[in-house]
Amino acid sequence: MDTRRAVWVVWSVGVFAYLVAVLQRSSLGVAGLEATARFQATPAVLSAFVVLQLLVYTTLQVPVGLLIDRFGARRLIMVGALIMSIGQLLLAFVATLPAAFLARFLVGAGDALTFISVLRVVNAWFPAKRAPLMTQLTALLGQLGQVLSAIPLVALLRGFGWSAAFASAAGLGLLALVLVIAVVRDQP
Repeated sequence: MDTRRAVWVVWSVGVFAYLVAVLQRSSLGVAGLEATARFQATPAVLSAFVVLQLLVYTTLQVPVGLLIDRFGARRLIMVGALIMSIGQLLLAFVATLPAAFLARFLVGAGDALTFISVLRVVNAWFPAKRAPLMTQLTALLGQLGQVLSAIPLVALLRGFGWSAAFASAAGLGLLALVLVIAVVRDQP
């Protein structure tokens, strides 16, 4: 594959990995009523899921930056996709609050690994004068993951139930993992 085409293929897979991370991040937010019933939890307890996930995400930002320098962005995107998939798969089948909190902890950790790593790939593959635009496009397109959680994930949740919906989200994470393994490289 020629270099010009490779740049766009690598970037597209990176955007897809980030889009899936955003879907994973926002998946529980669209399932509030179902989560209340599944875990017999109050809205206040459910809000702790969001706080935990954000706390994990923000706490890991500096360590992730150091890990990128040591292991490379590709590996971190792969690990992030795997960790989020494990978290979503766990969430698909657990019925207790402690296990659900562990699942959301994993989703937050995997999410923390993804965006910064994808941005590192963008900066490596695009010329310096184009990188800011591509960074913005990456962030913007990644947010479509919220749309995927609000529409198809909710449809799966209502049509096939909790386990099928969250297992499907885990499956998307595994798809992102496979695509990253196959396509993404840290440098051109």
